[in-house]
Order: sequence, then structure tokens, then C-alpha cells
Amino acid sequence: MRIRTGKPIDPGLLGFTGSGVFSPLTAISTDSREIRPGDLFLAIQGKKTDGASHIAEAFSRGAAAVISHKESSDPRVLTVPDPLDLVTRAAERYAATVPHKTVAITGSYGKTTLRAALETVLSPVLRVRCTEGNGNTDLAVALTLFTLSPDDDLLIAELGMRGRGEIERLSRFVKPDVAVITAIGSAHVGLLGSLDAIREAKCEIALGMTENGILLYPAGDARLASLVSKLKVRSIGVSCDPFAGPGTEFRDVRLPSSDSPTLSAAAFCFAVAENLGVDPELIRDGLSKIQPPPLRRQVETIDGIDYILDCYNASPEPTAAALNDLRRYRGKRLFSVLGDMLELGDLSESAHETVGRLAAALVPERLYCVGEAAKGYAKGAIEAGFSPERVVTLSVDDLPRLAAELKAQTRPGDVVFIKGSRALALERVVHIIKEAVN
Repeated sequence: MRIRTGKPIDPGLLGFTGSGVFSPLTAISTDSREIRPGDLFLAIQGKKTDGASHIAEAFSRGAAAVISHKESSDPRVLTVPDPLDLVTRAAERYAATVPHKTVAITGSYGKTTLRAALETVLSPVLRVRCTEGNGNTDLAVALTLFTLSPDDDLLIAELGMRGRGEIERLSRFVKPDVAVITAIGSAHVGLLGSLDAIREAKCEIALGMTENGILLYPAGDARLASLVSKLKVRSIGVSCDPFAGPGTEFRDVRLPSSDSPTLSAAAFCFAVAENLGVDPELIRDGLSKIQPPPLRRQVETIDGIDYILDCYNASPEPTAAALNDLRRYRGKRLFSVLGDMLELGDLSESAHETVGRLAAALVPERLYCVGEAAKGYAKGAIEAGFSPERVVTLSVDDLPRLAAELKAQTRPGDVVFIKGSRALALERVVHIIKEAVN
């Protein structure tokens, strides 16, 4: 990843010493292959590779300076025990020099959809800077802070979580003026142990809020509301009900879709924008233009067949909501491809069986279950009375076979719904079908 800084950075901010030795830095990279002359190279130690082993390559490409955990006699290398900790602290100091407001988003699901909606709605009236892609880690947020420029008005940051304390750390890092918990679901229950533990972890977002900040949360979650009420912050429960109705025209807003992620994003987006002082008419106009990010209910039409790619990730609650939304396709032939829902711990077996029963209620032409845990979908569907002859179980290595079968079984007008956890990358099925067509 390579970013250009919002303004030149004094190397002293990062800990480099020696007057006149280093020029102000205007770009930072974590990938030696992306280095350009004058860049700072962050030699971060990752799960698969150690950036310190690529320092020579970085210098060969023109890096001006390096931060690494590995000792070096080169004066251009700043050696510290934890480069990531140094960079995040420096990013926090840098951000303090650039006046801006911050919207921070966490939740079991819906973070990126809301971030994209906010960017669409707020960009016409504010200079907005966002974390990119699925960048919700310490490093990604730190690099985003370094991109803030004096012209920016607002930072929209996603805060991810792999355990307790992580969201508190990120919240204290970005200091939200508006904090959002989009939803509580079973994602990461295998890491934290229970839904209540997840609720407590998500509430950590309030711990770094500014003095006059406000926390927005889903009004329908009574247990979350109880936890929020004990926090010493202003808070508002946000409901999607004002948007719930037939068609796609709600609250004087014509939304591009009435599916559950769009309704939730619209409701939170309205609340965030109102709390930032944006004119309601401008909010309504922006909401009419929101679109889902890639792989979130993304529709691709190939030879007259609609493939709904909802495979950025999967957990029980959003998968159940997606299956419920598919009812709008009644009258069309539906093919469901459901992959493993990961990180569910002891809930995995029962969760897959429950979703399998929901999938069977849609009476698809075929139910394809991809992955080891996905066998639970098959079990649940068959127990619900779905014909075993219409259930197909496959391994993740069988995607070419799945693509071939879908191509053979489907015809123009059909709908193919594809959902599974990110590790499965089920969008590859559509890539294979595209290649075959082309």
C-alpha cells in the first residue's frame, strides 16, 4: 500500500534525527515494490512476509528513509522495537495538526456499505477523506490519517476488531465526533465467545469520542441499548422503520434499492449527516445516488442471467436477511450458492443448519453448499423438507465444477445468489463463467 501524505511531513515527527539530512516526506509505502524516489518505506513484519527483508529493494527504488524493527548501520534506517506502534502514534500527532471532524464506524456487518453511502451523500458538501477498501486495521487507519490535508473537513474511518480492546485503541486514535455501531451479529463470536461480549467490544468505540460526540446504534437491539445507556456519552438509537415500506421510495427519498443493507445504510447515513449539520434536502438527494460497494449485493448479468454477488463476507444475521430479501424474486428460477460462514465457534453447526432451513423456504431450483461447514446448510434444508436431489455439496476446490453446472442448469431470466465468507472468494465462480462466455 502506498499513500501520498496530505501535506509534507517533517521526518522528526516520526523520530528521525539529524538536521538537514532528510527532506520532508510526501509519500509512505508498506510495499517495497511500490516505492518511488523520496518515499518512506515502512518495513512492517506481517504474517506472510517481513518488510525488513526488502529494505535493500526499497533503497534500490529510491526510498529516502526506512522504519524497521531490524538493526541497521545505515543512517537512513530508523530502528524501533515496534514500527507499527511508532507510526500510529505519529499519525495521531499528524492528524492533530489538520483540523477536521471524524465519523467512526464499527459493527459486525454493514460498515463498508455505510462508509460508501456517507461518502456519496457528504462529498458534495464537505471535503471527505475515507479509509479505503477493507482498511479498518491500525495500519490502514494510520496511513489514512497521514492523507488528511488542510483542505479536508471530514474523516470517515472504519474500525475493525479481532479481540477486546482493539476498538477502544482505534477510537482513542481517531477521536470520533460521531461514532456508529451498525449492527451486532455472530461474526467473531468464535473469538469473543458470545453476542453480549461482542456488544461490549463494539461499545468501546465510545471511549475515544470527543467531549461533545454522539454515538448512534441500532434501536432494535435492546441489549445493546442497555449497554449504551451506561456509557457517559450522548447517544441515539437509529431505526430503519421510517424507510420500511413497499417499493423504494421512503421518507421522501427514492433509494436505489429496498434491500436490508441499503435501508440500514440510509437510516444511519441520514442520522450521521443530520448530526453534522447537513441540510436534509441535500441528504435526500445524496441518498438517491448511493450504491453498494463491490461484492455486497453486486449484480452481474451474463447471458441474461442475474448473478447476485454478496460474497464479501458471511455471518448468520446478514445471510438470513439476504435470503429474506430474495423473496422479491418469486416467480423467477432461483439458484442459491452458500459458502461457509467462518469464525462462529461452537455456534457454527447450528447456525449453518438454521440458514439451510431458511434457504429451503425459498424453494430454489438448486442449493449449492460450498465448504466443510456448509454441509450444515444441506442438513438443515433437507430436514425442512427440501428435496435431497436438489442439494449439491462441494468443496472449495470444486468451483470450476460449480461454474460448469451453473452454466448448464441456468437460462435467461434466472437468478443466482452467491454468498460466503471472504476466505472462500466465491466471486471466482462468476469469473470462471465470464471466461467461458468470452
